Amino acid sequence: MIKFDNVTATYKKNIGIFNISFEVKPGELVFIMGPTGAGKSTILKTIYKDILIDSGKILLDKKEISNSNSDLSISNTRSKIGMIFQDFKLLNDRNVYDNVALPLRIEGVSDKNIKDMVRESLNKVNMSSYELSYPLELSGGEQQRIAIARALVNNPKIILADEPTGNLDPNISDEILDLLEMFTANGSAVLMSTHNFPLIKPRNKKFIELSKGRMV
Repeated sequence: MIKFDNVTATYKKNIGIFNISFEVKPGELVFIMGPTGAGKSTILKTIYKDILIDSGKILLDKKEISNSNSDLSISNTRSKIGMIFQDFKLLNDRNVYDNVALPLRIEGVSDKNIKDMVRESLNKVNMSSYELSYPLELSGGEQQRIAIARALVNNPKIILADEPTGNLDPNISDEILDLLEMFTANGSAVLMSTHNFPLIKPRNKKFIELSKGRMV
């Protein structure tokens, strides 16, 4: 589902990731571990095509994405990915329904289908009763659930989560991991960055450890 083959990507002199190789299979939850500045977010950004690679290959669903950087190619790649951020990136002037519906509106989905898809996604994260609430009326854990619903609303094959529990307390963090693990049951591949090894250790999942942009 996601495959890195000897990937190097630098965005400042000698800062980035170097000779990275790994694979995330369908239905698998894999963690990227390491301290701040280790290159965790850089890996996710190369998949999402926020950062272009210098060498190597990245394959999504067996198709190489690293050589094509046109606007159309980037849009097609991103349409297959659900992205979850540490700081939620919700629009505070829009209610929960409109936040979750945003990716569908960008894709031109009909209003009727949007309604059904948004409600299905909110139901998956147990936030169905919050459609008309605004982000600042919600707790951090609730906001992250809404962010996850938005990432899932177009049924992506791949979910990228960049420190999604970084601003949450341990109990809520466990709940968020439970949600992410649940979504692998339908074949989605989940790749999550974190610096919190004690949080993920009990999960007994595969993890990639980074230090200064290199695999340990």
